[in-house]
Amino acid sequence: MTENAYTTTKGKEADVYSYGVVLLELISRKKALDPSFVEGTDIVNWARSAWEEAGVVDEIVDSELAGEISNSEVTKQVTKVLLVALRCTLKDPRSRPTMRDVIKNLYADGKSST
Repeated sequence: MTENAYTTTKGKEADVYSYGVVLLELISRKKALDPSFVEGTDIVNWARSAWEEAGVVDEIVDSELAGEISNSEVTKQVTKVLLVALRCTLKDPRSRPTMRDVIKNLYADGKSST
């Protein structure tokens, strides 16, 4: 996993990182080391770069899902999940949220759409 390239810390911080990678995979429908990425790029670097350049989730979300997020409320929710994923995959493990914080954030996001 690419987490090992950033730190030798194992445990909770690595679990949070992995969870962030899974969220990115779900949103983009790309693999962690997708063949479509430029050599040496992983899903974390790709998503972070796309977000920083465009600032819109449309550049990251899978094209098949794009039609489903045309609703502005859904777009807002997908963007919040993306931001959680990016926080989970910060290079500095101490800067990452705890899983408790991640769950609270995702749960609160889910409640606001009902």
